[in-house]
Amino acid sequence: MTAAEKLETNLNLVLIADDMALNQRLLEKMVTNMGLVAEFASNGFEAVEKYLALKPSLILMDVNMPEMGGIEAARQIKHLAAEDFIPIIFVSGAEGQDIIRNAIDAGGDDFIQRPFPFELLEGKIVALRRISELYQQVAELNQIRQSEVEVAEQLFSGAIESANVGLETIRMHKQPATTFSGDVQLTAYRPNGDLNILLGDFTGHGLTSTLGALPLAETFRAMTAKGYAAEEVIAQINAKLYRLLPTGLFLAVAVVTLEVDGTARIWNGGLPDVMVFSDGELVKRISSSHPPLGILPQINELNFEICNIRPEDHILMISDGVLEAENAEGDMFGEARMFGAITDPQFREQYSLVDSILTSLQHFVRDFPQRDDISLIDIPGNSVQSERSFTATTQVETDSEDSGELDIWDWGLELQGRSLARIDPVAQALSRLQESEGEGEHWHTVFSILTELYVNALDHGVLKLESSLKDSPEGFARYFSEREQRLETLSWGSVSLHVQHARMASGGRVFIRIEDSGEGFDYESWLDNDNNLNIGVLSGRGIELVSGLCESVEYSNNGATVEVVYVYSNT
Repeated sequence: MTAAEKLETNLNLVLIADDMALNQRLLEKMVTNMGLVAEFASNGFEAVEKYLALKPSLILMDVNMPEMGGIEAARQIKHLAAEDFIPIIFVSGAEGQDIIRNAIDAGGDDFIQRPFPFELLEGKIVALRRISELYQQVAELNQIRQSEVEVAEQLFSGAIESANVGLETIRMHKQPATTFSGDVQLTAYRPNGDLNILLGDFTGHGLTSTLGALPLAETFRAMTAKGYAAEEVIAQINAKLYRLLPTGLFLAVAVVTLEVDGTARIWNGGLPDVMVFSDGELVKRISSSHPPLGILPQINELNFEICNIRPEDHILMISDGVLEAENAEGDMFGEARMFGAITDPQFREQYSLVDSILTSLQHFVRDFPQRDDISLIDIPGNSVQSERSFTATTQVETDSEDSGELDIWDWGLELQGRSLARIDPVAQALSRLQESEGEGEHWHTVFSILTELYVNALDHGVLKLESSLKDSPEGFARYFSEREQRLETLSWGSVSLHVQHARMASGGRVFIRIEDSGEGFDYESWLDNDNNLNIGVLSGRGIELVSGLCESVEYSNNGATVEVVYVYSNT
């Protein structure tokens, strides 16, 4: 029997549970006259077993049967069916309102007393099967809707949080109460290497609470990338949310700026205390000093707590869903239990800061439904990148013909692990150049230079792809196929990109430095034109291209670092 045939049989299968053979035959004749198929059970135990094995579309159940009666069998079947609708009609000679009430309370959908005309049973079966079909249609529609909601949530979360940085050290945990979470976790680097971390909790949870998440993320990342201080970022977020959010919807938020010199600047607006731990002990807590964002049209004064953070210290940020989680008795998890988990020697030896809290929280709530979103962020003191990643090692000097004050700016980005497969730093660098220096045809050349250098660093330095694969047109297909496979499984490695721009009287000079975590390569042979310009050889052409476009090309660190200077004219 095929799966399709089995499904069709189950849809037409009626389970008759009765200990009397005569009753079974009479009911069988009635259902077969309706084009249905009968299966039999002689007691409640058999009825439950055959329901599990056969999944009939309808059950005709007697009340009084040996070993297990029909009422208890109905109760167990309804429990096993859970969200599925399995109609049960009690067919019995038993009388009395108590029996009927107990049968219906146990999950029975109708009750017929013997004797009865065939037409009565037929009508009830037709009606309940119609209801069952409607239940099935609704269930299918709900499943489709749930799938669409889950896809939407994945896209939504990806758009908001996929660009987070520092995740190789920062531990984030989000546990939504529904498919959509009202909690937002964001991280971004300032151009000088400072790391901004934001935890936000919109009013309520679910889809409605996410209305402000996209503008929040866009404002946070755009202003952080431009180098704005956290005070200005928070003020701009508040102004935008005040304009966009409906009355009653606001954002409780905390922001931590971890600076490259080891200083932490912490602000709290409506969240539970942000806590600093050293050697497992609480050394500082930053309470809310401002109402949530989106309530007032503007904020005039922000009080930041300043503290020095050692590499081994930890900053903990949590949403109120952690402390307010309830168990079946109505008790809240609370701060005392959270601190108990953090300071418990057994937990400290086995678990991280976040995992200690989550383990204790899960043990406390057990299977009680979650009513609010839960978020935790653990920021180790060593999460910030070193200043070296964002500072050029080579100074660009203006031409002697230029006079006046220097006009130089720097921008940098480092990608690590999985971020190499997700983020395109070339586009970000070019966007920064165009935003700061305006449009121009010369940026096409800069794009080519950036692309060649970055692709070489990623493909050969990190992914360790052999350039010789591209020695033939057919090899390109193999090359890119292998590239995609390695990117999908990439979990290590890094590429840092630094761009410095200097304005000159007639144009500008762009300094680019790219460093990868690979072992380098024999760059001297590639820079030798006699070896590099082989007719028909397709690999290695990027170095030739960059060398022809740039004023200078210098490799170091065994070829893992390349620095180039490109000069352009506006005339």
